Amino acid sequence: MVLARPHVVRLLAATMVGRLPTAMVPVAVILLITTTSGSLATGGLIGAVYSLTAALSQPAKGRLLDRYGPVRVSGPGAALHAATLLALPYAASMHRTGAAAAVTFAALTAPPLEAGLRALWPRILTAPGERRAAIVLDSTCSGLVFITGPLLTGALAAVHGPEAALTVAAVLGAAGAAGVLTSVPARSWRPASRPIRASGRLLTTWLGGLVAVLTGTGLATGAMNVWAVQLADENDDPALTGLVPAVFSLGALIGSVLLAHRIHPGGARRHLVAGAAGLQAAWFVPLLAAHHHPASSVTVAAMAVPGLFHTVVTTSVVLTVQALAPAGRRAEAYAWLILAGGSGHALGTALAGALSAHPLGGPVLPALGAALTLAAALRTPAHTAPNMRA
Repeated sequence: MVLARPHVVRLLAATMVGRLPTAMVPVAVILLITTTSGSLATGGLIGAVYSLTAALSQPAKGRLLDRYGPVRVSGPGAALHAATLLALPYAASMHRTGAAAAVTFAALTAPPLEAGLRALWPRILTAPGERRAAIVLDSTCSGLVFITGPLLTGALAAVHGPEAALTVAAVLGAAGAAGVLTSVPARSWRPASRPIRASGRLLTTWLGGLVAVLTGTGLATGAMNVWAVQLADENDDPALTGLVPAVFSLGALIGSVLLAHRIHPGGARRHLVAGAAGLQAAWFVPLLAAHHHPASSVTVAAMAVPGLFHTVVTTSVVLTVQALAPAGRRAEAYAWLILAGGSGHALGTALAGALSAHPLGGPVLPALGAALTLAAALRTPAHTAPNMRA
């Protein structure tokens, strides 16, 4: 079992803890700015700045990781990130421009723990089956981050205020990064040799196609979160705001468990296309449920279905990158995937917010994102996709 292998549990747990600020900070920033300036629109804008800046900076951070390793890159980044989060309430109390500048700097210094972890797997797990299982577990932990982070932030802000949520995010981020960076695999990191063929542009046809795939899934999930708010308003049930993404993530968790045990025979592209097609079809399950069950209890339960296929898509993408990324540029390749998901999520949130007044704006956009995912998967070159069988 892959969890019994040395360093696996520590790296997974520490990375998950260290990544909690990714999900906590945007929510805490919205609450902080709203309480200090009274403007939800300003709070939402500055919160989005954090998410988008963190996503757009990923390829540069990945390039640095490949060249210098996690200790020299994520160590200083984690310290600066934590210090900036602690100073953010003071900056927000001074002026909105100061808050925006502090949020931007925090996003730029956030350590690239996710890309670093995925670049470490081939160094500590030699069997293809073990690497596949580790990636599935990695995807599961990512889902748990985006369930736990907002819930923890909301609870802390309700009891102690958003300043407390930012403080806890700073502590958790620093502690998680320390857990990763003091591990043997991180400390013994040696840059892989960089072949001449790997020195050019990385975002070529195969990686560009995968970036497009995850941009589509990100658009779908970003729009889903806004749709959850619409459902909560329509049913006068605030709990739906958190329940909808939580059930989606539960479906993704179930899909991760199933994938960890068995992947059907076939290449990565076959799994990617099948998962994308299933995702496109699955999004109509909650849409139809919402149409026929205005009370939305059935709609919430139906959200687990697209979550199942979301795992198939994301796992296929990561496994393809693991097999195809040239030596010395794996962290950078994974960073492009993180950028795609984050940018798509921001785009979906913005579009859904802009179309929220339209009755079909929220429900249809997730299906549109899934359609874009399928279209991008179909265009992924077949000859570039390695076989995923262990």
